[in-house]
Amino acid sequence: MAKRAHIIINVAGKRFGNRFFIQQKALELGLKGNFRINENDQLEIDVEGKNQSIDEFLHFIQKGENLKSSLSIVIFDDIQGYDKLNFELL
Repeated sequence: MAKRAHIIINVAGKRFGNRFFIQQKALELGLKGNFRINENDQLEIDVEGKNQSIDEFLHFIQKGENLKSSLSIVIFDDIQGYDKLNFELL
């Protein structure tokens, strides 16, 4: 089965150095979706993949330093049908 996770991380301006490692983990797990900095300077991630891969990705993010208080996660059972992992980060 597959599921989708929509994650928002407050990045305090664009000084969020861990985003590279989060992107690498998503690639390693074969997730598909989008990474972008939204209009509120937050890292917005919408990814989908196998349940186990999504769970491992969320665990990886949640164990990051200083993220717990600035993290929003919503899980969906429906998927968007992304064909790759897109990075819209400047």
